[in-house]
Amino acid sequence: MFGNKKENEQMKLVEKDVGFVEDAWEFLKHAVADEGHCLGSYVSTGNDDYLHELEKARDLRTEVMDILTNGIVAQEWCRIKHLAGKSITAHELCTRYLSVGNLEMAKKFADYQKELYLSYLKILGFTKENLNYSTSA
Repeated sequence: MFGNKKENEQMKLVEKDVGFVEDAWEFLKHAVADEGHCLGSYVSTGNDDYLHELEKARDLRTEVMDILTNGIVAQEWCRIKHLAGKSITAHELCTRYLSVGNLEMAKKFADYQKELYLSYLKILGFTKENLNYSTSA
């Protein structure tokens, strides 16, 4: 998925680069959220333009998922999309609970987000043994 930096000193992406994977995860979370907002805007306004924006947002998310998840089989590819969707919602709920001072519920949703992220890492083949904490940045 990332290549081998030892073979090419100019290569920025390294095998099992957690920094790259975290950036990809954040992109996917927000791409899925953008689709949701486009649909929500259509539902609340009835403006067809939002359906066209939804289609463009989905196309971009799909294209980037294909790049980032090269070699992932069909069901696991789709699971990543759903994990990202649940994760952004857990993230949003965590911050909402924080905004009203409910630290316990914020922690609960932060823990949900952590479990979703760990599921994403597992699909990509990451383990504690092969995780590379050195980033390519």
